Amino acid sequence: MNWNWLGWLLWIGGIAFLAWVFHYIRVKQLMLIAKEKRRFDKGLFTRYVILMIVAVVWLGAMSYFSWFRTVSVDDESQVSIHTSYHPLVLGSVKNGYYYVRADRNKGGKRAVITYTYWTKNSRNTTNSKYGTVAVSDHYLSSAAGAYPWNKKELARLDSRSGHAFAAVMTIRYRNTPINGLGVRVGRTADQYTLIRVPAANMIHMNR
Repeated sequence: MNWNWLGWLLWIGGIAFLAWVFHYIRVKQLMLIAKEKRRFDKGLFTRYVILMIVAVVWLGAMSYFSWFRTVSVDDESQVSIHTSYHPLVLGSVKNGYYYVRADRNKGGKRAVITYTYWTKNSRNTTNSKYGTVAVSDHYLSSAAGAYPWNKKELARLDSRSGHAFAAVMTIRYRNTPINGLGVRVGRTADQYTLIRVPAANMIHMNR
């Protein structure tokens, strides 16, 4: 059973409750004006405030679970991790060969580099927000070190591929009640690409 039904049910219930609160306040105010010729009643006002607080807290909690709740990539009870490994294929330019093409995006406050690399029958793209290139003596860059890689598998592939591979880690939300509250079950929580090249001159900077 997919727990997303719980989140959908509570979202629909929260929105319906908020709509009912507005309707309730409108009807009560109209009745107050029509029957008692006044616009304010202390008891009704207190009731309005309580109902609005309940609606705001309800929808606020749903917003937190849907968009603002953070989950650690190391929390195996809430996320599942799948990593795919791909040896790189050489690309060519007029004056040589390369494994990765790097394009700098000059727009925006922070420079973002787009990485394009080729694997067997596939052209792939990521950027410096969601990926990194390891060009040192070690297969794992400092930026990628924050993720729970299978280091034995990386070392094996690094040796077999001639230090030229891409590892793509996809992190998805597990089917749990708390993930269901945010309608997150099955969705991608994060994806990160580690691109390994044997030397810096195997990166073609497209200026």
